[in-house]
Parts: sequence; structure tokens; C-alpha cells
Amino acid sequence: MKRYFNQELVDTTGACLSVACAIHCLAMPLLVAVLPLIGLSFLVSERAEVVLIITAAVLATGSLVWGVRHHRSWRVFLILVVALAFIATGRTAVEGTFEVVFHSVGGILLASAHLVNRHLCKTCPACEHEGVN
Repeated sequence: MKRYFNQELVDTTGACLSVACAIHCLAMPLLVAVLPLIGLSFLVSERAEVVLIITAAVLATGSLVWGVRHHRSWRVFLILVVALAFIATGRTAVEGTFEVVFHSVGGILLASAHLVNRHLCKTCPACEHEGVN
């Protein structure tokens, strides 16, 4: 199967972005007063949160759908679905501390899904022939 992207780079970037999303969710309640003082108030905005969530979700979905098709391992896709469910629940159904918990767990699960996908690529003989490792 010919690919036009580096799967390891996509999974590494996705994992880092997902962890950044989780850290953003955890740190915002603590930094909401400090960030405007140092000129980083845009990180507190709703728009920054939405952009981070959408970017992480799109990158994860693309990468992990490819992983399911290539490796035939549904566990990666299951982790993705659970992660997106946590993020969506945190965004729509809960508030306060639980919102932070749901977003953070979702971000960590997204990063975990990327790491599992990366592991599958590193242990896959077909990926080895394509120069993924």
C-alpha cells in the first residue's frame, strides 16, 4: 500500500498535540488570570480550545483510520472513539471540574491511540518494507 505521508511523523505529531490539548485543559483553570498579564490571553479563548480539539481530532481520525485499514487492528479505532466521546461529553454535557477531567482524559486517550498505532507500525513487516521504521 503506497503512502504519501510519514506515518511515524503523523502519529508523533498527533500524540504531542493530544498531550498539549490535555495539558491545556488541565492548566487553564490555574493560568486564566496569569496569561492575559503576559500577553497570551488568546490561549484562554474559546476559539483556541476549539481549534486545538478539532485539529487533534482530525489528525487522529485520519491517522488511525489508516492504521485500522492497514493493520486490521480495531483496538486503535476503539481508543479513538472512546477519546472523542470523552472530549464531546466534556464539551457538551458537563461543566466545571468534570469538564476538565473529561477533556484531559480524552486528550490522553488520543495520545495513547497514536502511540498504539505507532507501535503497530514498528512491529508490522509490511510497514518495515515501506520504510516507516
